[in-house]
Amino acid sequence: MTYYMAIDQGSHASRACLFDEAGELVCEHTKKIKTRQINDSHIEQDANEIVESVKEVVNKLLSEVSTEQIIVACGIATQRSSVVAWNKNGTAISPVLSWQDTRGKQLLAKLKKNEAEIQQLSGLPLSAHYGASKLNYLLAKAKHNGTTLDSLRLSPLISYLLFHILDEHPYIVDHANAQRTQLFDLNKLNWSTRLTKLFNIPKHLLPDCVAVLKTPDSPHGKLANTDIPVCAINGDQNAAIFGSGLLTPETALVNFGTGAFVLRLLSHYSASKKQLSGIACSDHNSVQYIREATINGAGSALNWLKKRHQVNDILKQLPAWLNEGSLNEASLNKTELNKIRQPPVFINTIGGLGSPWWLNNIDAKFIESEFTKSGHSLKKVKTNLATTDLVASNITANIATANLATEAVAIIESIVFMVCINLQIMQSEHTITRIRVSGGLSQLDGLCQRLANLSALRVERMKLPETTARGVAWLAGGKPDGWSNVELDVFKPVINPALTKRYAMFSTILEY
Repeated sequence: MTYYMAIDQGSHASRACLFDEAGELVCEHTKKIKTRQINDSHIEQDANEIVESVKEVVNKLLSEVSTEQIIVACGIATQRSSVVAWNKNGTAISPVLSWQDTRGKQLLAKLKKNEAEIQQLSGLPLSAHYGASKLNYLLAKAKHNGTTLDSLRLSPLISYLLFHILDEHPYIVDHANAQRTQLFDLNKLNWSTRLTKLFNIPKHLLPDCVAVLKTPDSPHGKLANTDIPVCAINGDQNAAIFGSGLLTPETALVNFGTGAFVLRLLSHYSASKKQLSGIACSDHNSVQYIREATINGAGSALNWLKKRHQVNDILKQLPAWLNEGSLNEASLNKTELNKIRQPPVFINTIGGLGSPWWLNNIDAKFIESEFTKSGHSLKKVKTNLATTDLVASNITANIATANLATEAVAIIESIVFMVCINLQIMQSEHTITRIRVSGGLSQLDGLCQRLANLSALRVERMKLPETTARGVAWLAGGKPDGWSNVELDVFKPVINPALTKRYAMFSTILEY
């Protein structure tokens, strides 16, 4: 019987998955990896730990495959915008700078005058989350340490991983991952001479750009010590959009992980000033583009809350907190119940505000949802937000002093609010009739129902594990038929005036 393999290297773990011809997950192995947060802007991972974690899960998977299970293709997806400096011999000379890392932001001030040109060429707004400014930092660091340019390689994480797990040791990067460096020309499908010059990155240090898809007869390479051809390499979110096969442009996918990503396939390429343009897939003669919105504070915002309250079990309690009907009223007093049912509004700037704001100078704050009743205007709040000083003496009393439950609910609602704002922007370009959701936080019924209520759209939660892995396996397998027939949990919109009011307040404070 024919099978397809997928390797999904994400922010928190590396996975190897095996799918059968119908797209059913047969088995999978996961290995967690560490992230080192030195400060708010310096977030690193160990390049060798990542490679070894991938090798471990692949070897475990292959050890369980019987002789009757023929793996005809493999796809590999990685976290995007993470970069590393290394020598031609394969030795890492820097940590992996995470997609969350923004240490290169000092360079961006000098490039502000070129922002429109950069976005036009790359499809990306000027941001330190993308690879270019981080690669500039790594180049300066390598020069300082005496590394010669003849031996230096600067690349997205996928290039380093492929060098170490493919027999041929190629130095390549797919179009989707290359684009997230902000050095890639979306029209020419190659490194941009202009962008590499602006960010001062010599082109010869970068990997060769290749299409996302190749054929089994002419693959990207073969997994080390096997005959398994790697036929697809892609970014994790780009692959996730194919988790249930091919979506129509009328369907938006929201994938909830460390960050949240709103994605929609485009029928043809078009630029956007507020959101991202990217590549979902490419082969030797065609390109499929996507519109994307990035929300940095999803799972990472809950991690921030865990540290704030020094607790570990938020996810276990969230379903009850989000579902008012399941609250144990006997164990809560009236004030506590009302706080959960009328949570504060959370200005969710964890990791910086992504699309459509693209700001990094606002502090995360909780604001009472009944704020305007105190006599203070939202205009005043917005003024203080703009100066990152939301604790001015005249509004201190209105900053929420809520407990863990209300703050957790407020964070979930803030994620939904940002998703809905980005969906409205996408709706202005092309009609969206339904939303597919995936990822860890999508398992929260309360999140899905709030998303349906505010978007006024049907929300479909895929009963699929490993959406990214399934998507890249589908691509590697040549887009086999039948993978779109997936089980769904459906959430239909209902009117919720209190939620709508909090959303209006959030939207007014964070105009774009």
